[in-house]
Amino acid sequence: MQGKKEGTLNSKFGETHSYFVRNVLPSGIQAHRRSVHSPTSLIHNRDQTFLLIRRGAGILTVNGLEYALRPGTLVSLGPFHIYSYTPGEGQTLEVTESRMNNGAYMYLISNPYFRMQNFTVPSEPPVVYLEGLMREVAYTAMDGLLTEQGKNTWDAGSLCFCYMTELFGIVADEMARRKNKNKK
Repeated sequence: MQGKKEGTLNSKFGETHSYFVRNVLPSGIQAHRRSVHSPTSLIHNRDQTFLLIRRGAGILTVNGLEYALRPGTLVSLGPFHIYSYTPGEGQTLEVTESRMNNGAYMYLISNPYFRMQNFTVPSEPPVVYLEGLMREVAYTAMDGLLTEQGKNTWDAGSLCFCYMTELFGIVADEMARRKNKNKK
């Protein structure tokens, strides 16, 4: 039997599993609410981030491009985007933001159990305007993230990953609907 390398996890699945546990598992999922009363300075995004507008209207500027914000707007920002919020005149934007590390995001989009037909990663961030049931599902997922993140329970990380998967699925479905609508 070969000697164990110093600092490796004792996993029956070997080194690959150890790498996955240390670098990919979504233990660092974060979520928080933000109230924006005035234009923000630029935010340098390093993670996969979902932004959900709960209240108010305004503009999200991403890499110099502007996107209208209203309640129910869900934005998926990949890493390395630079963005800022500008609330509308007399408006306060209530935003829920959630983030996951890039390794967890890569696992999510390449997961063999979560396949989508014709999935693409657009160069501009997907921005979708949700109504009805999809809006409620997104709100529920963000509320779940706010509740679970930071908990020290055995299933908190898995639940957070499921909520992030839900948000990702909503964006992917809405982008596919938009694409199909534009083909007609």
